[in-house]
Amino acid sequence: MTEDDDLATPEPEQPDDITQPEPQQSARSRAELDAMTEELWARVQVQQSEIEQLHEKIAELESDAEEKPRLAPWLPFPAPPAAEDKQHREQTPVFTITNFVQYYNAVYVGKGGTRAVAIPDCWPQHPGLVAELATLAYTWRAAHVGKGAKASDAQYWHDRWRAGFAERMITEWTHQQCLTEVHKPVGAAPLIDRHTPERRGG
Repeated sequence: MTEDDDLATPEPEQPDDITQPEPQQSARSRAELDAMTEELWARVQVQQSEIEQLHEKIAELESDAEEKPRLAPWLPFPAPPAAEDKQHREQTPVFTITNFVQYYNAVYVGKGGTRAVAIPDCWPQHPGLVAELATLAYTWRAAHVGKGAKASDAQYWHDRWRAGFAERMITEWTHQQCLTEVHKPVGAAPLIDRHTPERRGG
């Protein structure tokens, strides 16, 4: 045995199965975790309830919008029936256009000698007129019906879209005889639109 061996202090032996439990600390941590879990669960339940209420409100608003289309406050007359209304959902856009033509003729016919004339009954037999009436009807609806309706858009429709349409209807899409008497073929031949299975005309 050397001097180094004599000076070395042997370390005490540790039992293999020694543990150092902290019963109080472990119990406290578990209790804190349980409390946090309960608090988070309560918050989730509150948020879930709020989300369900919001879904119900949205459904009510959507249902109300479908049952009763929101008319712009400046619109003096009822809007023409449209395929976009809930009660007419089985209809096609042709239904919307047809009713818009009736509305237009009841509202926008002006004094004689001007461009503000009625859309002729033979409008379905003039493809160019049909195509423009489609966009005219739906831009009118966008400007006057629904949450997105704006007075500025409505006035723009009257100032630009309607005026341009009235000019083209007389000079490009129809024959003068169509406006005053009976239909006279002019321009493109009648076409069957994609919403109508069969149509007679010529």
